[in-house]
Amino acid sequence: MGGVRGEDNKMGCDIHAHGEVKINGEWHHWNQPNISRWYALFARMAGVRNFRGEDYIEPISKPRGIPEDATFLTKFDCKRWGVGGHSHSWLSGEELDLLETWADIERKRYEPDRFYNLCHHAIGYIFSNGWNVKKYPNDYPKGVEDARLVFWFDN
Repeated sequence: MGGVRGEDNKMGCDIHAHGEVKINGEWHHWNQPNISRWYALFARMAGVRNFRGEDYIEPISKPRGIPEDATFLTKFDCKRWGVGGHSHSWLSGEELDLLETWADIERKRYEPDRFYNLCHHAIGYIFSNGWNVKKYPNDYPKGVEDARLVFWFDN
């Protein structure tokens, strides 16, 4: 994803993410998306690799940690990374909606001829829809209550 603000392939920070869906009161592991290195995205998600000054990006949230009710697979993978992982956090479906809007604007600024939809191409779909379950609840199977992306970074 060359040419995108805040990206430097020499620095070596990557993201590890797990999508989770809440169905009938219980969180279930949905996917493990392969999100490409894009430091502006990391900055927007949790303030990671954020540069002060004119390139500063307001994070959606500071790192929140891994949710206590995260799924077994998410916790298992997180534990596997041990001290190599940092800035553990998560974003709700509503926050992923904000992230998608921001990412689309950024992409158009730096790569105007390239179509790229962050949530749909990088993070995937939930039951053929976006991650903001609360926005259009009737578009999801009965029992689907929420969705989130749990993630951390490594250097």
